[in-house]
Amino acid sequence: MKFRNAIFAGGGSRCFWQLGFWEGAKESGLDLQSSVKFVGSTSAGCAMATAAVLDRSHYALDLFKEFTAKNPRNIHWKNVNPFRQGALLPHARMYREALGELVGPDDLDTLKQTSVHFLMSAYPKWLTGAIGATTALCIYGLEKTLRKDPIHPRWPARAGFKPLIGRATDCHTLQDYISMVLGASCIPPILPDGHLGGRKVLDGGLIENIPVRLADEQPGETLVLLSRRYERKLPSTTRVTWVQPSEQIKIDKFDYANPRGLQETFDLGVADGHKFGQSRVLGGEAAVSR
Repeated sequence: MKFRNAIFAGGGSRCFWQLGFWEGAKESGLDLQSSVKFVGSTSAGCAMATAAVLDRSHYALDLFKEFTAKNPRNIHWKNVNPFRQGALLPHARMYREALGELVGPDDLDTLKQTSVHFLMSAYPKWLTGAIGATTALCIYGLEKTLRKDPIHPRWPARAGFKPLIGRATDCHTLQDYISMVLGASCIPPILPDGHLGGRKVLDGGLIENIPVRLADEQPGETLVLLSRRYERKLPSTTRVTWVQPSEQIKIDKFDYANPRGLQETFDLGVADGHKFGQSRVLGGEAAVSR
């Protein structure tokens, strides 16, 4: 079986499992690198999708391990002091700087050729800025608690937050592309200031953390790479294969100070991808659903 399309779910640092899976599948003979012609993602999965398309999985891991090794903690309380420079939360700076080193000006054509699409959440006209972001995150968190359906959130969309799709083909410069990745990952106050074409946007995961919809009009088979293990049965969809970690990932999605955790997450992905590539089944029906 060849997969023409790949969807990368959001999930912060847990998404390094996706890159490990991509490499493990490749090592086993499942050549995603050459077969995948369309990639869709949202949130931190956008950075992973970018690294996968550019065939830089190991480089992305080493790069972010280097960044996190230099960051001793996820909250820099000393910067609460108004006389000190620096942010309370280092995530936005680290993410932007890492993207700047991961992607170069010559890579934009490759990303366009693979047809990379990212999902973002557009604010309702009546609710923008900090209040809008806070409202969206509260609605999302409340739904996760009450509905217990993290795969298919509904409430933010009902509140007026609309899907907005960014495309690599619409990016004229490398900075346009990096801004698109950052916009699709915008979760204030950790990763603030998301924009697409001058319009303020939020993390697309508020609407759909697993943006399978992006591949709805694409021909061929689609591989959906999750970033966590779900207790509920994964969806069974025609022409769509879902894969998830064989065990719960230990690193927190907002942990930017744990290089060892990143390596462990990547290594689990490699092992899972290798098994999947060999047998086309990852840990039984609970891990892969067709």
